[in-house]
Amino acid sequence: MTVEDIISGESEYIEFKQEVPKKSEVYMKTVVAFANGSGGKIVFGVEDSTLKVLGINQEDAFSIMDGITSAICDSCTPMIMPIVSLASVEEKVVIVVNIMPGSQRPYYLAAKGKENGTYIRVSGTTRPADSFVLKELEFEGDNRCFDQTYAVPEECVTEDDINSLCNMMYQYAVEHCNSEEASERIHRPTKQNLLSWGFLVKRGDKCYPTNAFMLMTSNLLPQATIQCAVFKGRDRDVFIDRREYNGNIVTQRDAAYEYVLRNINMSSEINGLYRTDIYELPTECIREMICNAVVHRSYLHPSSIQVAVYDNRVEVTSLGMLFGSLRLKDIREGISIPRNRALVYAFTYMNIMEHWGSGIPRIIKRCRELGLEEPELMEIAGCFRINLFRFSDKTRIGKSTEKVQISTDKRQESTDRLQESTDKRQKSTDKLRKSTDKLNDSHKK
Repeated sequence: MTVEDIISGESEYIEFKQEVPKKSEVYMKTVVAFANGSGGKIVFGVEDSTLKVLGINQEDAFSIMDGITSAICDSCTPMIMPIVSLASVEEKVVIVVNIMPGSQRPYYLAAKGKENGTYIRVSGTTRPADSFVLKELEFEGDNRCFDQTYAVPEECVTEDDINSLCNMMYQYAVEHCNSEEASERIHRPTKQNLLSWGFLVKRGDKCYPTNAFMLMTSNLLPQATIQCAVFKGRDRDVFIDRREYNGNIVTQRDAAYEYVLRNINMSSEINGLYRTDIYELPTECIREMICNAVVHRSYLHPSSIQVAVYDNRVEVTSLGMLFGSLRLKDIREGISIPRNRALVYAFTYMNIMEHWGSGIPRIIKRCRELGLEEPELMEIAGCFRINLFRFSDKTRIGKSTEKVQISTDKRQESTDRLQESTDKRQKSTDKLRKSTDKLNDSHKK
């Protein structure tokens, strides 16, 4: 623990307490929340409102540490083993309780039970877990994925259903190859592929669909949609336009991507006889942002993915907290823990996404290359959001427009010269017509 850690204040991963409360439940909720998330630290001996280091009585330090350890081990289910240590800050002693992210989720207060005693960390605060969050924590604890579980256990899929999905995935993969050589190396997926990826579950001689299969085909989940909107200004006060896309998630993703392109600035460059469209934002970054939202969102969350276009940014909000023990800094470094494994397998095969974890680093790198402001990554209200900022001075569009204008001027000059030549030919033709009118019929023939 350093002075810098304290100056930065409370966050998703650190909380301050002036002293150890007599009732352990006051801080035990935070212990549970850290274990259910990415871990964190509780520091006793620092006033949370002023960040003033008060310290604790050194003579009682070890007995206090033993009491904290016993309280945590006895109060939480499954058992949480804290790492409790002393630290010196500004010549005063504080107690630091380090809680590691747990693997036996959900963790909860035994006295309150699982439904009422499960807590999570949201934007630097501790709050009770909603029912869908609790369900997702149970999936994590069992090392299962929602998309690989039964969708409709009583209804099996036919060979035609399986072949239809395999054909769709194959055609999409071929169409989105970078080269003809790469497309020739793609093999059509089979039923066995769908079973291994988690799109199907086999029981006896029959195959049953998982949630991934349904999301890629009929998609009957009401929350599995993408809401798109354009707002006036930099907040959500005034709608200019809005759309909601449903159907299979691949079609949704493509429709949302095209929606953003229609609502950001575009210019063109003329190279010879060909025109190249240039958008103010890198299209590959927009595509990756929406792809990440579709693949990594929590489909247990009752809301839809939101894609919003503002005057200064494009904002994509994906449902669900960061999965597992991931932190924002981990995502920036390319670390990935897939929430929906089946969808990751499918999207990678279809050339929609590349290697796991590479999306966010590539977005950041591309923005730096173009001189854009670095994208903003944030957790907000149990959701993950990424903001891609637009050029405030329209510099890139201006340069592109100048190139287009130069090219247009050149074409206009060429057109003017052609017009002059046409006028001269027209004058010659008029003279010839007058001369011809004076001839007799025989000469005309």
